[in-house]
Amino acid sequence: MSTFSQINTNIQSQRAFQNLSETSEELQTRQERLSTGLRINSAEDDAAGFEIANQLEARTGAQGQALRNIGDAKSALSTAEGALDSQLSILQTAKEKATQAANGSLSQNERDAIGGELKELSQEVDDIQASTTFNGDNLLQGDTLEFQTGEGTDSNDVFEVETPTSTVNELGIGGDLDLSTTADQKSAVSVDDGDFGSLGATDELNTKSDFSVAGGSGDVRADTSSGDLLAGNLDGGSFEVTVTDADSTDNNLTFSVNGSENKQTIDVTKSAGDTNFESVTLEADGSGNSVDLNAASFLSKGDVGEGESKSFSVSVRDTNDIGERLTGSSSPGDARNVIDDIDSAIDTLTSDLSDLGASQNRLSFKESNLETSQTNLSAARSRIEDADFAKEQTQVAKLQVQQQSGTAQLAQANAAGQSVLSLLQ
Repeated sequence: MSTFSQINTNIQSQRAFQNLSETSEELQTRQERLSTGLRINSAEDDAAGFEIANQLEARTGAQGQALRNIGDAKSALSTAEGALDSQLSILQTAKEKATQAANGSLSQNERDAIGGELKELSQEVDDIQASTTFNGDNLLQGDTLEFQTGEGTDSNDVFEVETPTSTVNELGIGGDLDLSTTADQKSAVSVDDGDFGSLGATDELNTKSDFSVAGGSGDVRADTSSGDLLAGNLDGGSFEVTVTDADSTDNNLTFSVNGSENKQTIDVTKSAGDTNFESVTLEADGSGNSVDLNAASFLSKGDVGEGESKSFSVSVRDTNDIGERLTGSSSPGDARNVIDDIDSAIDTLTSDLSDLGASQNRLSFKESNLETSQTNLSAARSRIEDADFAKEQTQVAKLQVQQQSGTAQLAQANAAGQSVLSLLQ
C-alpha cells in the first residue's frame, strides 16, 4: 500500500532522519580523529586495537623511564669514577714522596716531614671515600648497586654493579693489622647489624680491651702463634658475614664470610670464657695469623629462624697509615716497603676504574638498545592507533556533502505531507 496519502507516519522523513543521523555520527567520529590525531579514541572504535595500542604505550612509557634510569646510573658511576681518579692522583703523588723517602741521603727529620705529608694524603684518600655520595648513598663502600634498566621484572632488566671500597685499609696502605692488647694498639672494630637490627650498628662495639690473643676473652681476638703482635699478611677491612640456622635441634649456627663456600659452624651457647671456645675466622694468612670473631657474644640461636639466613658486617681497621710508618724511627727500607704497598693500591684502583668503565660501557649499550626498541614499539603503536589525516579529511569532505544533502532531503520529506491538503479542498 502506498504511504503517499498517510500523514500520521512519515516513512520518508524517518528514513531521511536515520540516514542523516548516521552521517552526522560518522562525521563526528572523523572530526574527533582529526582533532586528536588518533584513529582509536575509545575501545568502541577498535576493541582489539585499543588493547594492543595501550599495552604498547605502557611499554614505551616504561622504556622511557628506564632510559632515564640509565642516565642516572651513568651519573652515579661517573661520580664514583671521578672520586677514584682523584684517589689515584693522590697515590701517584704519594709514590713520588715515598720514592724520595727511600733515598739514603735523607735524614730522619726529612723522612718525618715526608711521613707527615703522606699521612695527610692518606687522610684525604679516606675523606674522598667517605664523601663520594649520590642521592645520599655512599658509592665507595663495597655495596651492590641495582639499576632498573628495562621495563620488566626479570634479571635481564636489572643491572648490578659491584662498587669498590677505597679506604686506605682496603687499599692496603693503612698499615699492618695490629690487634694486640698493648698500649699502642691502633685498631678499631665495629659491627654493622645489617639484617639483625639489634647489634648496635652505629657504635664501635670493641676497644683494645676487647681483643685477646689465642683464645682469651672478648668479641674479636687475635690468634697468633707468637702470642703477641698480630701482623703477618693480614689486611683487615670489612667482612660480610652470613648466618644460617639449618637445624633447630642443636645450638649451632652456620657462618659464611664474604660469600665463601667454606661454611663455618659454631656453638653459639659457648661464651668467650668457655673451654673449647669456638669462633668464626674472618681472615687468615696461612701462616698461623688470623682474625677471629666470637659471634656468640652478641648472637643467640633464636636470632635466626630455622632455614633462614641473615647477614651483618664486621669492620676491622688500623689507623697506622703509610705516613706513620715513616715517622719516628724508619729507614730507606721502610720507605721501599711503602712504595710496594702504594703500587699495590694503585693496581687496585686502576682495576676498580677498569671495572667501572666496563659497567658504563654496558650501560651505554643498554641505552642504545632501549632507544631502538622504544622507537620500533612507538612505530608499531602509531600504525595501530594514529589517524591518517589525508584519509580522514577526504572522508570528512564526503560526509559533509552527505550531511547537507540529507538535511535537504529531510526537509523535503517533512514537507511531503502538505501535498495531502490539496485533496481536502
